[in-house]
Amino acid sequence: MSEAAGDGTLVVQNGSAPRGVPVVTLVIHGAVIGEVTGGTIVIDDPTPLDGFAPEVTGYSFQKQIGDTTAKYGGVDFRFRAVGGTYKITIYGSDVDLVASGRGTVILAGSADTPTQDGRYSLNGADFKSLPATPTKLLSVGASTAPSG
Repeated sequence: MSEAAGDGTLVVQNGSAPRGVPVVTLVIHGAVIGEVTGGTIVIDDPTPLDGFAPEVTGYSFQKQIGDTTAKYGGVDFRFRAVGGTYKITIYGSDVDLVASGRGTVILAGSADTPTQDGRYSLNGADFKSLPATPTKLLSVGASTAPSG
């Protein structure tokens, strides 16, 4: 997959956050693939008729929570959302994802120890430990929010 001008990247490895705190809250126009060892993911596809649809496999449960939003959960499930604009919120432990495109993200880890919260790289920068408290809104790629 090639990147368009202004696209950026986000990589999260072994991300974990306390119960009720999202590890990742991502709004992106582009592509996201990932895996969650234990937890839930909420995917909003605000343009469901655009010909692109997110896919989740290996989940234990699924619940439709709006016209364009679904929640999935379980142990060791995978997801991908490619080609459209999505809002993805992930809760849990051992969250791994790779995203490419344009958008915004808020990241959080665990306050327990820096070695248990996971790490992230944004727009090709060096990896950093996920913070104990949620970050401010960060830009993936160009600093403009995705259109949708």
